[in-house]
Parts: sequence; C-alpha cells; structure tokens
Amino acid sequence: MKFRAIFALSSLWFATEASAHPHSFLDIQTKALMQETQLTGFQMHWTLDEIASAELIYEVKSSKNPEETKKKITQEMIDTAKNEHYFSYLYNANGELQKFTDKPTDYAFEIAQNRIVFRVKFYLETPQELKNAPATLMSYEPTYYMGIEYNRHSDVSISNSACQIRIEQPKVDQSLRLYASNLDKNETPDDLSLGRQFAQRVIMVCE
Repeated sequence: MKFRAIFALSSLWFATEASAHPHSFLDIQTKALMQETQLTGFQMHWTLDEIASAELIYEVKSSKNPEETKKKITQEMIDTAKNEHYFSYLYNANGELQKFTDKPTDYAFEIAQNRIVFRVKFYLETPQELKNAPATLMSYEPTYYMGIEYNRHSDVSISNSACQIRIEQPKVDQSLRLYASNLDKNETPDDLSLGRQFAQRVIMVCE
C-alpha cells in the first residue's frame, strides 16, 4: 500500500506548496477523563485538513479491500501517535510533565465531510488529582510544521461537572510570528520548541 505515515515527522505531514509554517493543520477536540476529581486520561478527536485527508481518502476508496486498508492506516496512525507522545503534554500544578501509557484504546478513523477524523483515548501512567490543583494540557507538533488548534471553547470538555476546563490562547509576539512565516516547508526551525510557543493551553481544575 502506498502510504506516507500520517503523523510521521520524517515525511513532514503531506507538505503543501506554501512557504510558511505551519504547512498542515489539525483541528482538535478533547475530553478530559475523570474518576471523581482525578484526571486519568483524554479522549481526543483529530480532524485533518482537506489536503492531508485527500490522499488517505484516495487510499481507502481505491483499495481492493477498503476495510483492511483502514485497519493498516489506523495502526500506522496510532503507532506514530504513541511515539510522538500523542502530540500532547500535560503538566501538573507544580509544572511537572506527566507521562502517558503506551496502551491507547478506542482508536479508529472515519471520513466525515471529505476529512479524516481520527479518534483515540489515551491514559496517564499516574492519575492526577485536580482538586484545587490545576493541570495544563498543551497539544502541538514541536517544529510547528503542523498547526494543532481548538477552534471553539466547546472543543474541550470534562467528564466531571464539579470540575472546570477552559482554553487559554498563546501570547506570541510579532517577531516570532514573522520568523515562523518565513520558514520554508523544507526548513527545520532552530528552536525545536517552536510549536510549543504557538500552542493553546487547556486548564483543568476541580472544586
């Protein structure tokens, strides 16, 4: 099967001919999974942009065995997502980075309105107590080749009604925006945390 791994940074995410970072876009929706006031993991939906989606849709529709092709694509997607920490970084109230397990569940993708929607649940190695202890989630691709973004406040939710969740927008100065806009699609930024500086923050806390 002719397939460039959908999340593989080595293939740089289905590059377009544009000359500014980011070159590919991912719309994200996140639900924080709770056991009472402990955060146990996340359920995410990742929606690829139309250009990135087009090749995968073609792969499926032109395959002699579409269901088998979908299974292979799904496995490649989840393998790379695991290797990239699910493109998500959770910090506890002390600013300490938390690890996720390598055992995601309920992962699959579907085609919706000519776009690929990949869904997955993944879990923390150690559940985090959120009662009066806010945690911060950031989702990004480090080089900012791919832009990951929540489009609406309703794109985040939390499974315990006694807890709150909100999105904070990044504060990016004009010089950094100009630097990113001048990066060619084949260039790697000097600072591999460029994506982090453009990342939205999802803040979660329980009463």
